[in-house]
Amino acid sequence: MGVTTEEWQQQEREIIDEFFKVKVPEVLKESADTTCTEGSCIERGKQVIQADDLELVRNQGCNSFTLVCHRKSKIIQFRLRPFDTTIADLAHQIYGTKVPRTDFHGGFPLPLYSSDIIPGKVHVLQPFPEEFPIERQKKTVIDLGQFVAKATHFPQPKASYRADSWTMKSKETLDRLHRNSSLQAAPEIAEIVTRLLEKVHLLDLLPAVLTHHDFSEVNILVNDTGDVTGVIDFDGAGIEAFGMCIWGVYECFLGSMNDGKWSFHDQAAAGYPGQTVRGVLETAFWDSLWSSVSQELKEKREELEAAVRVALSIGTINRYFIRGMMDKIDESIKVHRLSLEYARGILPAVWKD
Repeated sequence: MGVTTEEWQQQEREIIDEFFKVKVPEVLKESADTTCTEGSCIERGKQVIQADDLELVRNQGCNSFTLVCHRKSKIIQFRLRPFDTTIADLAHQIYGTKVPRTDFHGGFPLPLYSSDIIPGKVHVLQPFPEEFPIERQKKTVIDLGQFVAKATHFPQPKASYRADSWTMKSKETLDRLHRNSSLQAAPEIAEIVTRLLEKVHLLDLLPAVLTHHDFSEVNILVNDTGDVTGVIDFDGAGIEAFGMCIWGVYECFLGSMNDGKWSFHDQAAAGYPGQTVRGVLETAFWDSLWSSVSQELKEKREELEAAVRVALSIGTINRYFIRGMMDKIDESIKVHRLSLEYARGILPAVWKD
């Protein structure tokens, strides 16, 4: 929404060019084989799946280069770093066929994997009619509530938190923002950070679960009726306190960014008298999530709701305070300006004191 096909293609080309011109040389600088181009990847992909009709996928990741062969229903992906097989195995244990299973192919400078295509298309590429498709989107957020909740049925030892996880660094993250004088440009966020510092201990009440750190519409696959058919790009996932990925529902399904301004879908919801689109979808998501969590969490819902909101808020902060923004915000930098706009719109909505 708000992005033309030409703009999307240009953005994808910029991502690919940065991958091969900047990122690949950096990771291969100590390697004996430092030659790896877009062309050599395409040729190697053809050899691996024994097909010539490969195409670029329409949503390239920042740390990979991905091709598709529709005739053979195969995906080929070249990565900067190998998959974390422990995380991949856990994702399959929890989500089964909704997460692609990959095969490794050696003998190439970059880690190379193939997988079967998951049905559906990434949500960001799903056609969006002029009239808001409330029932389709409602189906999607209900499925996402179930998807997020399913991880609570597979709790992990809290000792498996990485030292650099969002959970373990949450107090440090909030302290840095609290000391960030440039955050006074967004006093509503500065106030939330102060309140979160008083509540961050509530994360200890939550189970440690597998958490997708980029739970956004570029990684969520849906069919035409809104069913979630899969979630991709789990390689960057980790173990976090439950709830830290829910920012993706707010960013991608409850509102949108247009012309540099964030807004929720606060228009009237067709078929729901007196309700807004945002209200219908937000309620549907949370009802789905709490009805789908483990029995232990259901029994403690009243006690844990505040803790989940803390986790969601900290996940939101980690999503938007990037590229130096934890310590200094410079709104003359486009990514800072847009990230702060997202944070200003979403963080006050997810934080419930």
